[in-house]
Amino acid sequence: MIVRYRLGAIEVFSFVENRMRLDGGAMFGVIPKKLWTRELPSDGENLIDLDLNLLLVKSAGRSLLVDTGFGDVPTERERKIYGLASASRLESSLAACGVRPEQLDFVVFSHLHLDHSGGGLVRNGEGQARTRFPRARYIAQRQEWQEATHPNERTLATYVPEYMKAYEDSGQVDLLEGDAELLPGVSVRRTGGHTLGHQSVLISGGGRTVGYFADIFPTRVHLKTAWVPAVDTHPLESLKVKKEILWTTPPGLPSIMTSNIRWPWWSGTGGTTRHDRCRTEVER
Repeated sequence: MIVRYRLGAIEVFSFVENRMRLDGGAMFGVIPKKLWTRELPSDGENLIDLDLNLLLVKSAGRSLLVDTGFGDVPTERERKIYGLASASRLESSLAACGVRPEQLDFVVFSHLHLDHSGGGLVRNGEGQARTRFPRARYIAQRQEWQEATHPNERTLATYVPEYMKAYEDSGQVDLLEGDAELLPGVSVRRTGGHTLGHQSVLISGGGRTVGYFADIFPTRVHLKTAWVPAVDTHPLESLKVKKEILWTTPPGLPSIMTSNIRWPWWSGTGGTTRHDRCRTEVER
């Protein structure tokens, strides 16, 4: 299912690229299991089900994809690690939104972990990874690129050298130094926290703003400021930016999209947490 939203002249499409299963403790850090399982129950292996939510944005005649999910490049070992049981729905979902791979203008990565960047690549007939979107510019923060291309023992599993080299060899990567406007009404904001160069995407139109904060708010439960994943490389920065978003933003702005819960539109400003009814059309 694809959900379509309209923010003034901007169209936003939300869809689920795939579903993964991750360790609950990794997602909730120091929060006791007794508390987080009330919100997201785990199985006997401590695994929880998580969706991979992506956004397609159409503004001023251009198309922009926010994150790409896993796509088709993960190896069997990687699919097992992340509990991927089904094929990627990335291209079929884009087609349902009226966009073919060769038509996409921009891909914005919140960060370059495999579950957010793998779908930007495909394998050729020889099994080598190459970019999926031939005309698109792939956009990330320079700090994120440096971390991803020089992983350490802790980050090597999520920044896969083979995939980063495919992006580098493509010549399609553009690196940002902090906040920037990409299209009319579409901008990025560096947040840090989850990774050093993690960024969010803000979409403004029709008198409202929607924020895709990716792994700053992976689920609605993470709207609780102290609930920070164990995998965040800079957890205190995550805590700080969550407070800034939830408490210092003017009331009603922005609405928040979480990255790993289906139909993920929530408003969390001013200390509130309520489901956001901005959805205007559901396409099946």
